[in-house]
Amino acid sequence: MTISTISKRVVFCILLFGCLSARAELQVYSGSNVFGLVPTASPADFAMTLGEPTAELPLHGGRHGLLYGNSLMLVFDGDRLREVRCWLVPRFTADLYLGWLQEVRARAGLEGFVLDDRLRLGMSREEADSALAGLEGSADQHSAVAIKHGQPIWLGFGSADNHGQAEGGEPQVLVSLTVHFDAQ
Repeated sequence: MTISTISKRVVFCILLFGCLSARAELQVYSGSNVFGLVPTASPADFAMTLGEPTAELPLHGGRHGLLYGNSLMLVFDGDRLREVRCWLVPRFTADLYLGWLQEVRARAGLEGFVLDDRLRLGMSREEADSALAGLEGSADQHSAVAIKHGQPIWLGFGSADNHGQAEGGEPQVLVSLTVHFDAQ
């Protein structure tokens, strides 16, 4: 094998792995796009894009959730998407009462989540607050709610060290995010 052939294969592998790692960040654009689909797409459309869900969970009020691994759930009312919820579960602590979710295996390719190219799970609270500047909403020591495109966005913050509830000025990061669609 020539050095030219080896070089071409190395470049190809680098490009391939780069594309695969980019897939790990799921993109949501509030009010318009969820993982490349319109928010009015059916549960079957989302399953075609994301693969079969890990579980389907019945929820309050006749809603149901499609759980993907231990970090993403799509909430539907009938066939209409109502919420996209995501979490940084692997480092959550027991004080958040998510023990059952910690037992669900992670799903490759669903580790990252980005809202409107600005909010990313794991970013600092200061960065998240900056991304929300100018939006109507409110916040407390562990969460924030903002209205964007007429729909609520809920952010949960936790300790940067273990994602448990931060106390007394500990640095915080964005550990959970819920984006609503067509909220009543």
